[in-house]
Amino acid sequence: MVSNTEVGDLKELQTLDISTNRLLTLPERLHLCLSLQYLTVDRNRLWCVPRHLCQLPSLNELSMAGNRLAFLPLDLGRSRELQYVYVDNNIHLKGLPSYLYNKVVGCNGCGAPIQVSEVKLLSFSSGQLTVFLPAEVKAIGTEKDRVLPLQELAMRSLHHTYHSFLKDLNFLSPISLPRSLLELLHCPLGHCHLCSEPMFTIVYPKLFPMRETPMAGLHQGKTAVSFVAYCCSTQCLQTFDLLS
Repeated sequence: MVSNTEVGDLKELQTLDISTNRLLTLPERLHLCLSLQYLTVDRNRLWCVPRHLCQLPSLNELSMAGNRLAFLPLDLGRSRELQYVYVDNNIHLKGLPSYLYNKVVGCNGCGAPIQVSEVKLLSFSSGQLTVFLPAEVKAIGTEKDRVLPLQELAMRSLHHTYHSFLKDLNFLSPISLPRSLLELLHCPLGHCHLCSEPMFTIVYPKLFPMRETPMAGLHQGKTAVSFVAYCCSTQCLQTFDLLS
């Protein structure tokens, strides 16, 4: 049996199926399995997916059906390799990152009516639509915002300054920055779905109901799920168009 900490040492692992194990979280070092192509974690008790999973360079198929997911990482689907994502029967899940548009997505049984107060998560509403956002998101921006919060500006500046010439940010000692911020520099919350600017604390979401897209036909038009474009600024928010 391989322990949680040893999973990351399996550099040649290509297929992993850990379904029906009552898992509450995925192995911490799973994102280090750089050869992993097929990951199946169906019928567990997962309520979130670590954003580090989006860094898997070879992942082609991800199945997380029958869990307790209410949100997905902002960057899920950003990798061109990832073409198949199945999240069926996660009843609280109402939002899919817009990166998943035009990919094969299974989402039957998602988006069931539920009171927001029943789930203690940050949410975003547009009209009659409401989606839950990843727990790491600290603030939601709107078209009325004129400037970014100071912490977000500082994090983006740090990322651009150091990441441009060093892939490894370990040279920044914990004395310079708290460990939590160092980890955030390594792996931002996500990247703007329009311009790819990294985002660290605030996002500007825009909803596109699946039933109003060409993909609605694949689900007989009976889906309450929306695609969510996560943008980095009011400008990108106003410009982004899923169907263009």
